[in-house]
Amino acid sequence: MPHNTPEGRAPAVQRGHEIFDLDVSYVRWFSLGIVVLLIVTAAAAFAMLGGFRIPHPASLAAPAAEGSASAPFATLQSAPQDELRSYRRAKAAALEGYRWVDRNGGVVQIPIERAMELMATQGGTQAVTPGIKPAAPAAPQPGPGRTR
Repeated sequence: MPHNTPEGRAPAVQRGHEIFDLDVSYVRWFSLGIVVLLIVTAAAAFAMLGGFRIPHPASLAAPAAEGSASAPFATLQSAPQDELRSYRRAKAAALEGYRWVDRNGGVVQIPIERAMELMATQGGTQAVTPGIKPAAPAAPQPGPGRTR
């Protein structure tokens, strides 16, 4: 007697009912297909990314010199704080010192503080470049709610 037929009764098909039994073979084939798809995808990704690259000991011996053609990527600095400090000192010295920019033209670089003092005492009215006149201020434009 089938497992879905109660005792003393007719089978469900004879009574006009639908029997739904899940066919396990379809689930097995579907699961196998998913596993095969995952394996193929992983193998393709592994091949496209070059596999697991293991560096050769010769390339690890010494880092290439800065700017050389053998180092295609930037290397990390061993002490970036020291280099940043020296960079800032050099820039501050350039801003705070006196030097000739163009000796023949008489152009000199002076410290920023001194330049601000000179501009404050002279009022900032001295023309920086002869022949260039400042533009006249624009006439006020009527805004919302204003009429001419």
